[in-house]
Amino acid sequence: MSVVLSTAALGEEGSDPAAASLRLSGFGSVGLSHVEAPAGWGYRREMTQGGSDARWRADIDSRLGAQVNYSAGHHVELVAQAIAKKRGRYAGDLDALEWAYVAYRPDADWTLRAGRVNLDAFLMADYRNVGYGFTAARPPIELYGMLPTTLDGADAARSWLQGDTQWRAKLMLGSAHIGAPQLTVPGRVRHVVGGMLSREESGLLVRASAARTRIDFDLGAAQPALDALAQLRALPLPAVAEQARALGERLGSTGFWATFLELGLRHELADWQWSAEFVRISAAPMIKLSSAYATIGRRVGDWTPYAGYGRTRDAMPALAVPSWQAALAPVLGLPAAGQAQALATAVAANVNSSRQQQSGWSLGARWDFHPQAALKLQWDRVHVEAAGSGLWTGADGRPAHANVATAVVDFIF
Repeated sequence: MSVVLSTAALGEEGSDPAAASLRLSGFGSVGLSHVEAPAGWGYRREMTQGGSDARWRADIDSRLGAQVNYSAGHHVELVAQAIAKKRGRYAGDLDALEWAYVAYRPDADWTLRAGRVNLDAFLMADYRNVGYGFTAARPPIELYGMLPTTLDGADAARSWLQGDTQWRAKLMLGSAHIGAPQLTVPGRVRHVVGGMLSREESGLLVRASAARTRIDFDLGAAQPALDALAQLRALPLPAVAEQARALGERLGSTGFWATFLELGLRHELADWQWSAEFVRISAAPMIKLSSAYATIGRRVGDWTPYAGYGRTRDAMPALAVPSWQAALAPVLGLPAAGQAQALATAVAANVNSSRQQQSGWSLGARWDFHPQAALKLQWDRVHVEAAGSGLWTGADGRPAHANVATAVVDFIF
């Protein structure tokens, strides 16, 4: 379902289209979820969101957004969108500003934007926070949980018709914030260079995107452990030195390059609608993620029952805890060897708990009880594999199952 926000234009109908105009619109979600998960585990919709191990949660999907569009004639438009929602402890005041850009349209085919724009690298990029715009209670977290929403930079898009087929191409440049599972500060992707191509005909949208970016993390919280591992690497013990190097790379790499690839499909035919998307992120030595989902629904009157499945896998292997006690005792002494062994155990546990090895089924129904509002009821069955709980907060890396029951009302105005 495509999203079209209702707008209220401040002006008279039939006025000069070249004259300045102001449009206001908004959207929101009011949700309540019941989470059954291991003690201490915090469910979250996205990695930039703070988690909580409370069973009853109203902050997972609830949000309120407002958008202002100011058109300065035929060619120039200013757009700002702000969203109030639960964010991580490190979030700044400006993070609430989702969009803030100037758009220039030299003709009907081209659009140039600069500022804070939506990161148009995945299927739901335009309406990820607008619950009314999609069928399910939330975007599949196995794929969308770790993707940024905004791009600070610029993009250029061109649209054209070829018979009955609508084509669209876009080039993107800039930077973005990302969540970090084992750190208390966000990461940042810099020097983003990406492109997108889409084709739409007879209700079928096919799109693909690719990007290359540099990933930077603030390693302040991990620096003491990294310094200790660096000292162990300097010891004349090749096996210990190599294991310490591997632990250090996985714990706190920064300034490395990543490749992002995406393929998405969405089809609306009569009362049936389905979508599927695949994303691959190659960012060694931190992650090599492959994530995918598929959803299908059928509209019956005002109701749309639906089902979905999502899955994410990290090809970077889980870290085994090295056995350093015996090798280090003759060199460092028993107390220091014990401390080094405790460090290795803690680092391996930290890295493994940040890996993402998760799948989940969703069943639900959407009721469009008003032209601008919908009620959704959804049940999720989540399976987390060993060393794969990176989408949760407070998780300990053990395998687990979770159930999430959600009721949410989405609206636009």
